[in-house]
Amino acid sequence: MNKNTALLLQAAIWASLWAMLMFLGDDRFKPPGFLFLGTLRILSVAVFFNLAYHFLMPIYFSKGQKRNFFALSLLVFAAFLASVFFIDLFLLPPMPPPNAMPFRPRMGFFVLIPHLFIGLIVFATAAMLRSFSAFEKKKQDEEMANRRRAEAEIALLKSQINPHFLLNTLNNLYGIALIQPEKTPEALLKLSNMVKYVLYECANQTVPLDRDLDFVKNYLALQRLRLPPNVNLSVEMPENTPENRIEPMILIPFIENAFKHGLTTRQPCDISISIKTDQRRLVLRVENQDFSENQSPANPGESGIGLANTRQRLEQSYPSQHQLTIEHNGKKHRIDLTIELASDK
Repeated sequence: MNKNTALLLQAAIWASLWAMLMFLGDDRFKPPGFLFLGTLRILSVAVFFNLAYHFLMPIYFSKGQKRNFFALSLLVFAAFLASVFFIDLFLLPPMPPPNAMPFRPRMGFFVLIPHLFIGLIVFATAAMLRSFSAFEKKKQDEEMANRRRAEAEIALLKSQINPHFLLNTLNNLYGIALIQPEKTPEALLKLSNMVKYVLYECANQTVPLDRDLDFVKNYLALQRLRLPPNVNLSVEMPENTPENRIEPMILIPFIENAFKHGLTTRQPCDISISIKTDQRRLVLRVENQDFSENQSPANPGESGIGLANTRQRLEQSYPSQHQLTIEHNGKKHRIDLTIELASDK
């Protein structure tokens, strides 16, 4: 609750209590000046509540301030009772005749007894509300800190994936330039669009789904330029993309992995990539043969960077909104990923 809302709510509560005190009961039994005295009583209670809530309780929650809190609480409580005592004993009009049923007789210090209980109730209410507010603020601060840690971790994972992905793509482009130099300009254009996406859009927490799928299409088109004749690549992409948002480059490591470990020149290869979407979710399926045991990459330690980081990103960004299934039987590899999408509206 923001400060303006809290202020309006408190004003409404004090106004309601004032109205109840002023207009309930028989006016014949109310002494002269009752409106003025009742208003002073409500104001004294309101001031006491706000002093307890905004001044005393923050001192209580401060480290090493417990003694000051109790001393100041006694002082504020005494000031409240003194104000009530002054109102009842010095501002109350003279006693009416006996047959007029006075509002209340003067009883000296006994008038403080009901106000003592009222003060305790008001102080307890202020303490309870402030404690609840402090608890909620601490909870929000913890959630904010956890969110910032998660965002920092995701940013770190992105910073690791992007160079890793670009390095692999440049290696592919080098192969195209050696084997089919006439296709190099087209490949460079697609790579330029991909780099622009990585540099200018992937810094955001989420991106429009159609932009991320365009990135996937460019990647697949770049791969097609270098595929040998023995590779059968099957791709299914949605014709109409819903207006949703997605974590950038969350799909590409699974697709990249199929080309990295599912290609060989010694036998026919099949790679199947399917992306389906509706208004609420995206479903990715990637199937390929696994020739990773026959490969000897120059840097074996890099082979798992993309998939490992993507798993972490899924856990961070879609903790209960995704389902990832990986099946591997030594010959074939299949990935099924379902993500609950966020609306772009």
